[in-house]
Amino acid sequence: MPAPSPFPPLDRDPHPHPLVAEAAARFLSALDAALPGYVVGLHLVGSAALDDFVPGRCDLDFVAVTDGLPGRAGALALAQVHEALDTEPSLDGIYVAREDWDGPAVWGPGPAVRAGRFERLSGHRRRPVDRLALADHALTLRGTPPLAWLDAAALTGWAVDALNDLRERHAAGESDEAVLAVCRLHYLLATWRIPSKSAAGLYGLITFEGRWRRILDEALRLRRAPGSPSLYQEADACRRDARAFVEMAAADALSLA
Repeated sequence: MPAPSPFPPLDRDPHPHPLVAEAAARFLSALDAALPGYVVGLHLVGSAALDDFVPGRCDLDFVAVTDGLPGRAGALALAQVHEALDTEPSLDGIYVAREDWDGPAVWGPGPAVRAGRFERLSGHRRRPVDRLALADHALTLRGTPPLAWLDAAALTGWAVDALNDLRERHAAGESDEAVLAVCRLHYLLATWRIPSKSAAGLYGLITFEGRWRRILDEALRLRRAPGSPSLYQEADACRRDARAFVEMAAADALSLA
């Protein structure tokens, strides 16, 4: 069994953003009306649970614990719930049967919601990092909080693949979010915790030398206040700095693996 995480609970606001709280309440109400007693737990992860929710930019990431796997009728009911729900933010998450809740390190394919669309059998959000997110920072709205969980080998393997994929995709012109993504992966390998995107940018400012300050500040600007003036006069210069930073930070992160 994986060892419990040695890190203390995060210092955060226990109450979700008002838009998150409203969307989660409507979600639970619709589930309970369609399938009474079926959803026994609901946990938020990601920006909604890390005090980093940005209206209009962030999804509502969730893990719902259910009383067994849905049969054909249950899956149809879940699909109808999500088709009828007009939530903002969009829902993105998975359904996990109660008997699997504290089971294997990585759950097999099952019901999921991706960008608001229901999928009966999917591997979406069933990676080692998703399991760690629950143990690290889940905000429990119904049911019992998840158990502590840490599988360093599984997380390292996933993070190495993610770093190599990020380098390849960003070299082909991916977005500036790669700057914050590589900071999150570096933080994960250094601490076995998952920061918000904003916290990852601040971590980058503390961890890496001053020559990278402008691209990190630009990434944080785009995250927090995208309508404010850019720190770069030329978009090509921003892309060059972002590519260089991703390559440097990814190489440094891989040295921690």
